[in-house]
Amino acid sequence: MTRYSEVLQKQERGVNPGHEEFLLTRYPLDHEIILEHPAVVLDKFGLIVLWYLPGAIDAAIQNDMLSATMMMSGPLGKSITRSTLPKDTCRTHKSNFQISEHGLTSGCINLSPGWFLQGHPVLSATLKSDNGAAYYRAMCRLAALVAAALRVMHSGLYWSSLTTQLGLGVWADTHQTQIMGTRLREWASVFTVVAVMCNRYTPLHRDALSRAQWFDIMTSIGGYTSVRMKMPNIGIEIAYNAGVMASASGGIVRHGVNWVNGDRVGWVWYMRDDIHEFVDVPRGDYSRYKSVVTDVMEFA
Repeated sequence: MTRYSEVLQKQERGVNPGHEEFLLTRYPLDHEIILEHPAVVLDKFGLIVLWYLPGAIDAAIQNDMLSATMMMSGPLGKSITRSTLPKDTCRTHKSNFQISEHGLTSGCINLSPGWFLQGHPVLSATLKSDNGAAYYRAMCRLAALVAAALRVMHSGLYWSSLTTQLGLGVWADTHQTQIMGTRLREWASVFTVVAVMCNRYTPLHRDALSRAQWFDIMTSIGGYTSVRMKMPNIGIEIAYNAGVMASASGGIVRHGVNWVNGDRVGWVWYMRDDIHEFVDVPRGDYSRYKSVVTDVMEFA
């Protein structure tokens, strides 16, 4: 996995078919598999490539996610763009969304207590609104679940993210940005960003702002028919049904989800390297299966 990441171009988005063919030729697949049961996938050196946990999110937290997403209908609706420029087609262009039959508002927004903009952290626009505190309260149980999962999946990333948030809090206090300090104290996640998506088709891509050695945590809920998340460069498809949690390096693993019948809400938790760099926190290392087992035993 390390060598594969070194071949990727800087901020590789995974949308160039020619380059993806080159990568598959250089790193051919041994076989292809479909996962429907909990699994941890390793490379041949013991680095963790994927955590797959179907049914990890119980009904109560799924209801929290749905309620919070409905609360965000205003920002979600405003997020959809209609530009003809190619750069808009990947995330928020109208062609990537379907209309809900049950009144949900389609869209894609990012929420962050420390979004990097113009050389320093800022509170994301959605959290600056009068409803910002309500959004925090609505998502806190899922945020706590995701934090506990990351503590097991990648303990190094868990601790470095906590250190980053402490650094952001010190910066906010020093620069007298009271609302950012307040939001950081209310923010229950160890991740610095969550992307909230409703009824969005996700074309195959990589997350250009992530780091190869980090994990994103992806969750999905809703009343939709069975669908699979495809990860073609590692030869894996996973059953991506309501209540699923999956974690992988978004900077390495190319992934995507096709259209579904019904409403699908996806929340993706991730971090941005520019924030870690701003508060001078090291990027950390890859997560190894042995270190996860040892860490959990010590924690217990």
